[in-house]
Amino acid sequence: MLMKAIFLISSLLVLMTYEKKVYAQCALSAPSGFTANEVTSCYIRYSWNAVSGASGYELKYKLSTSSTWTKIDVGNTTAYTLSGLSSGTKYKAKVAARCSNGKKGASSAALSTTTLACSSPQQLMASAVTSTSVTIGWSVPCGESTFTLNWRPQASSSWNTISDISVHSYTLSGLQPQTSYEVKVQSQCGSNVSSFSEVLTVATLPSSASVSSRNVLLILIDDGRYDTYDITGGPSFFPTPNVSRIANEGAIFRLSFVTQSLCSPSRASIATGVYPHVHGIHQNPLTTEADDTVMVITLSQILKNHGYHNGFIGKWHISSHPQPGYDYWLHCGKENDYFNTKWNYNGVTVTIAPHETDVITDSAIAFLHRRPKSQPFFLWLAYRVPHTPYIPRAQDDGLFDGYSMPLPSNFFKYENNYPGFLYTCTSAKSQSFITEKYRGYFELLQGLETRMADLWDALQQENVLDSTLIIFTSDNGFMMGEHFFHKKRLAYEPSIRVPLFVRCPGRINPGTVVSQDIALNIDIAPTILDYAGIPQTYGMQGVSLFALANGTMSRTEMLYEFYQYECIPDIRAVRTLTGKYVMYHCGVPTEEFFDLVNDSLENTNQVNNPFYADSVQVYRNKLAFWRNYYGDTSLQVAMACSLSNVQRLNQSAGRPLMLLSVFPNPGRGELRLHFISEQEGSCEVRIMNVVGQQVWQQRVEGGREFLLPLNTLEWPAGTYLATVQQGSHALQHTFQVP
Repeated sequence: MLMKAIFLISSLLVLMTYEKKVYAQCALSAPSGFTANEVTSCYIRYSWNAVSGASGYELKYKLSTSSTWTKIDVGNTTAYTLSGLSSGTKYKAKVAARCSNGKKGASSAALSTTTLACSSPQQLMASAVTSTSVTIGWSVPCGESTFTLNWRPQASSSWNTISDISVHSYTLSGLQPQTSYEVKVQSQCGSNVSSFSEVLTVATLPSSASVSSRNVLLILIDDGRYDTYDITGGPSFFPTPNVSRIANEGAIFRLSFVTQSLCSPSRASIATGVYPHVHGIHQNPLTTEADDTVMVITLSQILKNHGYHNGFIGKWHISSHPQPGYDYWLHCGKENDYFNTKWNYNGVTVTIAPHETDVITDSAIAFLHRRPKSQPFFLWLAYRVPHTPYIPRAQDDGLFDGYSMPLPSNFFKYENNYPGFLYTCTSAKSQSFITEKYRGYFELLQGLETRMADLWDALQQENVLDSTLIIFTSDNGFMMGEHFFHKKRLAYEPSIRVPLFVRCPGRINPGTVVSQDIALNIDIAPTILDYAGIPQTYGMQGVSLFALANGTMSRTEMLYEFYQYECIPDIRAVRTLTGKYVMYHCGVPTEEFFDLVNDSLENTNQVNNPFYADSVQVYRNKLAFWRNYYGDTSLQVAMACSLSNVQRLNQSAGRPLMLLSVFPNPGRGELRLHFISEQEGSCEVRIMNVVGQQVWQQRVEGGREFLLPLNTLEWPAGTYLATVQQGSHALQHTFQVP
């Protein structure tokens, strides 16, 4: 018996030792299909097949001449872009899957890839197409600055060459009407040249398509939500055949957003095609008689210089005085109650009794009848509906009293991980409050829907319906109870998403739906110039909606900005097709991250969820990129704010929750390294360059969180790896210095 007991105990100990050894390892196979999908002169985009049971992946890379590998925890994605690389240089990379215990499985074979000496231009697009000219634009992946453009008639075998172009666009002129042309572009990088881009084919317009037949009607509403109309899922008690007709006979852009959710900045962006930090209008004017100045040329001035007869009717809300470029000006101030409104009529103040919706529509019809028939027209109708106060026309008052108003499913306050200032100045008060606001909202819009029928008739009577580009949108969205808000300004979806319908026979097919590309309010001015055949040489940051509608251009990410007002700090945000990252300019890091695929209502801030840690860092990098791309450097003084009721999820496999970031990323000069851990302990902080040399080191004693300054002004451009070692645990993060 004793021998049998000894044997059993020995067997159990062997089994336990084996299980412990197995648990401490990772038996996952190497990812298959590891390949370099895209190679440029500054980045390599890798992808691989998913490994069953993997909780994440580790990518290792190095210079082919180096013996030191740099490790990157890429999360649970099966693709990664290695950026900040040197041109014409060979790199080696391999990838391995991770088990849930944090151990690494087998690695793929090392893949050798050499970056290009010079990258080709990408995303060629045509705009401002006329019968004799076309503007060709393109993007560059790695900052190339000199280009060669080849073009030819499609029927020709020989190319015409234009060299030493130093901008990202070029206007071809002297072309033949109604002729197809082929265009391709090549980058020049010192003594190296790239391969040519893919060939773009573009057809000039017939000579009969004169500028005089290209009219524009821009219809703007105020605080109009996306989800209001038949075609956008609006309530059944509010049919909108007249407004929805624009989309049904043209296009609907389902992902349409504003660059700032506030009246004046958004209107200035529509008028200029640039972000608020460029045109200079950051807030609404403080008084009715304010005369704020847009710092760049406006759409009306450009069209006027090209022979257009221009009219503005409604709410401008930047200045009450007539603006440059308009032949007809009828402006209503914001401090009126819809009836007996004071209007600025071509510089003279007059009081007009009827409801503003009727005044705007009747004036628009009169403009159409009286305009010079020898000139094309641009008419901007800026309705004030459905902005507060909710005072409808008499015939629409009480129209929806018998109907239940929509109430959002997330009519509740945030409880965890929310910016602490949110409910200081943005509360929705109660359910009955939202119900009554919604009732007035729809009653105001009913007046517009009814009068739109008269606009359709007037366009038809003037025989300009099918020669008029019609655009319908809103200056911003509005939150009606979502998370207990009755507000705009913030970066949440109902605040920044707007309806956008475009009708343009001959350029947009009826029933067009654009659902996988993001449209912005800065796209409206470039679209109108494109339609008018005017080359876009005015520094506009938007793109033509025609290009998004016909698939010749794609946009899947956007930058949002807001400037400090009352209790709300500066906001910068990035919205993609799948996620949103919001940065509040507070004294301490205050961020939100929403998984829009699994949480489209933005109910849960995942910024402190370790499962999303890699995604959050990717979005921080995106924000830094887009701010740099658009030239946004105008953050104001940080406010004293932070996240409230912070909840952090526990990390699995016995490892404490540790979060590490370097921002801005990419960035040069004064950067910040931010580290958070759920346990206390001294930390060793090291930064290595791409060849494994240590360039910076510091020891931090005690504490759970620290923010370290990094002066990278003298560092060579490239990719760097930051490592924080706390006890037996380490966390790494890569960043770029351009």
